[in-house]
Amino acid sequence: MKTSLFARNFMIYAMVIVLGFTLLGSSFIYQVNRFSGEETQQQLNDTMQQAWASTQAYFQLRDNADWNDKFNASYRVALNMLARDSGGTIFVGDETGKLLFVANEDGCFSQENTGLMLPVAAMEDLLSDGVYTMNATFYGYLSAMHYILGQIVTDTGDEPVGVLFVCVPSQAQADLFLKLSRVFILLTITVLLLTLIATILVVRNMVRPLKNIAIAARKFAAGDLSARAPLPKYQDELYDMTTSFNSMAESMQNSEEARRGLIASVSHDLRTPMTTIAGFVDGILDGTIKPERQEHYLRIISEEIKRLARMANSMLAVSRLENGREMEKNVVDLSEMVRRIVISFEQKLNEKKIEVELDIPERQNLKAEHDSIFQAVYNLMDNAVKFTEQGGSITVYMAETGGKLQFNIINTGSEIPPEKRKFVFDRFYKGDTSRNSNSTGSGLGLYITKTVIKQHGGDIFVRSGEGKTEFCFTLPLTR
Repeated sequence: MKTSLFARNFMIYAMVIVLGFTLLGSSFIYQVNRFSGEETQQQLNDTMQQAWASTQAYFQLRDNADWNDKFNASYRVALNMLARDSGGTIFVGDETGKLLFVANEDGCFSQENTGLMLPVAAMEDLLSDGVYTMNATFYGYLSAMHYILGQIVTDTGDEPVGVLFVCVPSQAQADLFLKLSRVFILLTITVLLLTLIATILVVRNMVRPLKNIAIAARKFAAGDLSARAPLPKYQDELYDMTTSFNSMAESMQNSEEARRGLIASVSHDLRTPMTTIAGFVDGILDGTIKPERQEHYLRIISEEIKRLARMANSMLAVSRLENGREMEKNVVDLSEMVRRIVISFEQKLNEKKIEVELDIPERQNLKAEHDSIFQAVYNLMDNAVKFTEQGGSITVYMAETGGKLQFNIINTGSEIPPEKRKFVFDRFYKGDTSRNSNSTGSGLGLYITKTVIKQHGGDIFVRSGEGKTEFCFTLPLTR
């Protein structure tokens, strides 16, 4: 079933609001009730402590010859004051459960001659457990819910002589809970109404740019790769979404153009050496190329075959890297690796009279996959040698900085224009004709290097200016 954007947004906002107010209200009410309950419990304990001491004295002296009405009246006044201060009721009975006194805010009344008994169930629980706690109406003796605490009163020999029940009202806490709940419900309804109004306004402004994006997307899907969505007025998330969509469209347009260029480039790169190889082989076979010149052309054929092999290997390397295979990392000496790579370029360096300066430590350990890191550094060195002019120089720098390994390779020669630098790590990119004039590569070397560095958790970037080009990458040091 199709649901409108307004309905979805409002339902989400409503659920968040209701859930938020429920959690907030529950937490707040719980804390208030807990605090109120602790305060009431403390009051109950304090009242029980004072009433128990007075009642113990009463039972110890009630049969004493010195007992008189004046002391009896003082005891009743004390119970009345305790009941009034706590706002509750105090029941006093003998060890059999016979009710002797009832004290409340109105006074302390003797029940000794009424024959009334305290609740049997309460007496049984108290005598068996030694203490009685309950939140109830005390089996109908009270008109409302009370927190009840009962204790046995003993004589000097710890023999039971009476019982004492102190009751403090709990209805006020329940009323407070209901009042707070009503407040939170009212607030929730109010906020939901405000959310409804806000949702209408927000969705109205939201739908317009989304519709523009949808129109542009349909045009793009129909083959109009130049379709773009107009930017919203305000630079908010919708502005970012529209910008991202336009960037994606531009990227896809560039990718499509790159794909077409790739097909043309690969076709050309494959056709040229294959045409050369076929021409020279036919020349040898039909005798056009004289025997004394055959070795020369066979060497050319060999170089062209090697170039095809390098192109195939590069494309296979890209395939392996993009398949996300798990790397087996080991400790490698990057300094020794660099020295070996430089030595492998000795012939080309000598031919172009390139001066190489190595500013690297004697030994630099790094935990990495040997073959892929070797390929990355080799590609950077190959790139530097390829584009360094006759008699130029190459500088290789390596050092630890900030817990990372920094590697820089700088070569003199033609510069990379600023507008081209962001493309140098793209697959099959050979767009800088000034640097490409002497290139016989596949355009995959720097892409492979960047992929390897990223898979090792590093970063790579390029700088170019003042007759120099510098490639730099950093890798985390794991010892």
